[in-house]
Amino acid sequence: MLKKLIAVATAMLLAASVNAATPAPVVCDVTYTAEVETMEGFDVSSSSLTLRGVPMADVLDNSAKAIKVLDVLSKQQDKGGVYVLETGEERNCAGKIERVAATSVQLKGITLRGANSGARAALQQANLIVGRYESRAAKGDKQGWDHSKAVKVKRNDLGQKVK
Repeated sequence: MLKKLIAVATAMLLAASVNAATPAPVVCDVTYTAEVETMEGFDVSSSSLTLRGVPMADVLDNSAKAIKVLDVLSKQQDKGGVYVLETGEERNCAGKIERVAATSVQLKGITLRGANSGARAALQQANLIVGRYESRAAKGDKQGWDHSKAVKVKRNDLGQKVK
């Protein structure tokens, strides 16, 4: 047992030293998606949110919170319900696009009661995220994070956003 513990600790130190040589991206653009349909294939809802230039610490914390919600919902699947939920998280960090497997899942057979449990869990986690920004505001921060790390919006002479 002790040999395994030492081997794991050594592997972690090696990984940390390799990662230290290659610094992780400081900010990412993150897109979160949620699609709901019925088991018969009827489209119920679709939502997508993209945040730009988010600090990696916030990205990781948001993912951890999403996993807590998905844990609640995973216990509600295969209960004979009518709903199918498909979630996704895609990160674009320094031009490298990655789909996050842990938060990109499909859950089937969720009942209305189960969906409500998941919604309550999501609201609790969202409240914690809002608390993060309230804490920053209480410290005098003017922004949730440094928005100057995001791509600048381009507008034409009429003030309309252009791509």
